[in-house]
Amino acid sequence: MDASLNKKKKLLLEVSQQMQKEGLVIGPGGNTSIKDEENVMWISPSGVPFMEMNIEDFVPIDLSTRKIIDSRLMPSSEVPLHLLIYQARPDVNCVIHAHPPYVISLSAVDIPIEPLFPDFVVFLGHSVPQIPYVTPCTEEMGELVAEQIKEAPSCIMKNHGAVTVGTSIKEAFTRMRVLETGARIFFQAKLLGTPQVLTKAEAEAILNLNIEQYRKKLLQKPDEE
Repeated sequence: MDASLNKKKKLLLEVSQQMQKEGLVIGPGGNTSIKDEENVMWISPSGVPFMEMNIEDFVPIDLSTRKIIDSRLMPSSEVPLHLLIYQARPDVNCVIHAHPPYVISLSAVDIPIEPLFPDFVVFLGHSVPQIPYVTPCTEEMGELVAEQIKEAPSCIMKNHGAVTVGTSIKEAFTRMRVLETGARIFFQAKLLGTPQVLTKAEAEAILNLNIEQYRKKLLQKPDEE
């Protein structure tokens, strides 16, 4: 197998396992994928917890035909979600779907997660779109998320979880971490009083900082470097 692809799969597995360690997924929940240079998606298998996986367990699927290239394991049941995102965003090379508890908690009571700190703005923008609850693993859910991802790096699925994307694995994972951190901080701030949300003008000023542009570019570096 191509050494570069092997390196990406190894990094994706490390990130996926780290998500489980951090409580962003429980048991066999959540799914991750990358896209290679041959327009093939490598997605985590169905029913296998990330901590029990190895790099050979990622299932390759042709993005053009939707056909499984290697059927040794069944792919994640969220294949439509990943396929539709890659089709909607040709620049995306990694998709991460997790079940972050604070994100789900706020979504369940329709409280939007608003930016309270600079990193939220840098990696997620001023707001995060949310879709209504839809049955998981369906084309309908995939289509709704993909539509939002056209204009955003993340999307929350009410009573379900979240999706983040990136041009690199590190970028997609960082966005998921920042999203859950933002949800936790917002949750805690609401308990203490009325959070002071960063305005659009304040967010724009943060995004215009040269150092923030530099940090974003570092995360966008190809995973094989």
